[in-house]
Amino acid sequence: MKRNTFFFIIVVAILLLVGWFFFRFINSDELLRDEDSGFRTWFWDKRGLDLTVQVILVFAGALGIAAILPDEEENG
Repeated sequence: MKRNTFFFIIVVAILLLVGWFFFRFINSDELLRDEDSGFRTWFWDKRGLDLTVQVILVFAGALGIAAILPDEEENG
């Protein structure tokens, strides 16, 4: 993997983490509410795990497609 690509991936990961922490900080009062509701309502309101899995799957798919494509250096 090229150094620039690795640096780009690290920067994107850091930005995603900062955004996630910022979101949690802004919505911390909403997370403290105690609702007596069912699993469906809780899962629909708190979709962090679902969204995290979807982002990871999309990112893995993009990396898989990028791995299949030939490098620019090989095309000559």
